[in-house]
Amino acid sequence: MKNKGFILSGSLIFLMMSVFISCGPKQDKVEKIMEDGIKVVINHLEPYKVKGKPNNLFLEEEFRIDSEKDEIAETGLTDISNRGFGVDSEGSIYFINYRKVEYCIFKFDRNGNFVKHFARKGQGPGEIQRPNMPIVNNRDEITITDTALHKFLIFSKGGSLLQETKLDSDIQLVIPLKNGKYLLVKSSSGIEEKFSLILCNAEFGEIKELDSAEIPSPYKGNGIKGIYPVFILTVSGESIYVGNDKRGYEIWVFDLEGILKRKIKKEYKHVQVSEEYKKRFLKQFDSPQMESFKEKVYFPKDMPPFQYMFSDDSKRLYVMTYEKAGNQKECIYDIFNADGVFIARTSFGNISTLAFVEQALPIKSKNDKVYCTREKDNGFKELVVYKMRWE
Repeated sequence: MKNKGFILSGSLIFLMMSVFISCGPKQDKVEKIMEDGIKVVINHLEPYKVKGKPNNLFLEEEFRIDSEKDEIAETGLTDISNRGFGVDSEGSIYFINYRKVEYCIFKFDRNGNFVKHFARKGQGPGEIQRPNMPIVNNRDEITITDTALHKFLIFSKGGSLLQETKLDSDIQLVIPLKNGKYLLVKSSSGIEEKFSLILCNAEFGEIKELDSAEIPSPYKGNGIKGIYPVFILTVSGESIYVGNDKRGYEIWVFDLEGILKRKIKKEYKHVQVSEEYKKRFLKQFDSPQMESFKEKVYFPKDMPPFQYMFSDDSKRLYVMTYEKAGNQKECIYDIFNADGVFIARTSFGNISTLAFVEQALPIKSKNDKVYCTREKDNGFKELVVYKMRWE
């Protein structure tokens, strides 16, 4: 195996979290303060060992869905990372794919076997044109946001259309919550493009804005920042986690009513913007029409503190940083427990290098498993499913 930290034994692959922990977890008391009436957990560079709680993660590979395999290609699923995937309570996996195929949703069972496809591509009732990632709600229904037809659809796990709702054209993603409310990711364009996270009711009536991020216009000002803003979120049970790099390494934790309950802060090692990254970023401006913009690009000294995150059934939070593992190909995740305490680090290898940026491929946790999309050396994508065990 190429990946440092993996131990191969028969058909089992284990990942020991302690491999990436320098000198082992600390025993110090976790620092917690109040800030404007909000609980704040302050974490430092090294993980903490919480008495009576597990700190070591073991992963046992169960199966893979490999887009290079003929049997997968024959289903019509050409790129398993194209628009992400969802997982239901039974372990069934739902991929989105709309490239040159008749149906957009592909269902696989808990063992990785193809079951069926549904949600016909088109513009009619129940049909999809440009779907965003599939999200499985707490009733095991598959929800889809179509950003071309501006509608929100709900399908049963068997593929029957249950609901179709027209959306405003600025809504990019709808995330269902357990209490019947929704989170909306909205975009507004103008001199600057703004992305907003909005809490709304069951009828899509807006309740409040939780957070926002802006992308400066290249037509305004004297410079173009060579790193885009990082605005990440995940939902776990009763909690909404939001990260915005304009605040540094700080995760806001809301309840389902949109009330800010906690902030998770962490010290981090700054990762400098590499010359390779600069070259890839500037390459997008190589055409004669873009040459004037290329001259305006500038780069900050460091990358943002994080780039992606997900959560598991036990409300652990996994935050992907720009720090590299020993092989320099995989980014390290910081792992926090349900109380926001930094307990461990690892890497999952879910990185894809695009024309001008490294992209975190989709990864999820459900049913005490990790579903990790990876890019193989030959460019094909695969979904690797691991059983999780914390000790």
